[in-house]
Amino acid sequence: MSHIIDIKSIDHVTSCSTLQHTQRIEYIDTLKGVGIFLVFLGHLHLHESNITKYIYSFHIPLFFFISGMFFKHSDVDEGIAKFAVKKFRTRIIPYVSFGLITYLIWLFPILLKKYTSYRGLSPVPDNLIRPLVGMIYGNDVNGWISHNYLLWFLACLVMTEFIFFIIYPFTRTIYIIPLLSIMSVIGYFDSIYLDFRLPFSLDVAFTAVVFYGLGFILNNSIFLKSVNMYAALICLIIGMLCGYINDRVDMDTMHYGNFFLFYASSISSIYAFIQISKYIPNIKLISYVGKNSLSFFLLQNPAFLFFSMLIYSISRIRVSSCEFTLAYACGYALLSMLLLFPASYIINNKIPIITGKIN
Repeated sequence: MSHIIDIKSIDHVTSCSTLQHTQRIEYIDTLKGVGIFLVFLGHLHLHESNITKYIYSFHIPLFFFISGMFFKHSDVDEGIAKFAVKKFRTRIIPYVSFGLITYLIWLFPILLKKYTSYRGLSPVPDNLIRPLVGMIYGNDVNGWISHNYLLWFLACLVMTEFIFFIIYPFTRTIYIIPLLSIMSVIGYFDSIYLDFRLPFSLDVAFTAVVFYGLGFILNNSIFLKSVNMYAALICLIIGMLCGYINDRVDMDTMHYGNFFLFYASSISSIYAFIQISKYIPNIKLISYVGKNSLSFFLLQNPAFLFFSMLIYSISRIRVSSCEFTLAYACGYALLSMLLLFPASYIINNKIPIITGKIN
């Protein structure tokens, strides 16, 4: 099989003319599916805190890396105006749509508790409009988007893509790596010395663009190299060790710990999981999650809410009172994800516009 692919064929969604092109779709979907599971698992606050610590060391950088793989040369050729229109459709429309949907879901039990005999678990917030104002700010600091804190990623992704659009001309030169290195330093010092947060997580975008840029630069080399599980194992071990040694990482709140350990853990782990995703067989359920990763990512909180309600209605056990061991958390995450399959199907077939897709 020929291993020569024109670099301009990066848009694998619309161009699948070769077998290798199909294969790259499959393992990327697997990679995203595994990544979504790690996001769900990481947000369950495991009793085994080192596992959560490791997941946080790379799971969000992984998604910025994957996003960078899909940046197209043609986006720059068409100019900033068309690029902005495209990002409004693919980023801002989902940001607003899922933000409003999850706000209504968040608001429903609060109104029940406030105006009916329903007791619920959470206190009634003092300000019910605050999350909507927070969506304009686009930052999860101080609970501004408490109804769906994961929205910060989409806001940050918009800023990241515009930064990369500006520095894109350097991707054809030797200066791109030094430039991304400068961005990493800016993002790191910002997290230490700036005592306020920028709108739409622009401050996080300086760090995110490093992974986004690496995803774009390494796109072809990752696709064309054969699976190397020995290298993957070594990188996985390096990623785990650096993640454990480092402080707790959380890109949302700009906690990176040690600069070198943060990048060593995230980059090593990203490479390891790319290789692992190539190696494992294509499983339709995992691929489906990967293909619809946006819906699963942004509907995580409602999935946890509905699954907790389901458990309580059956067993009268409050999930919040249980200790999340690894086995319990894995089962909880997987079953919560299964609850989103019908929602994802309805979104894709009835209202795909809210994900930025056009039929």
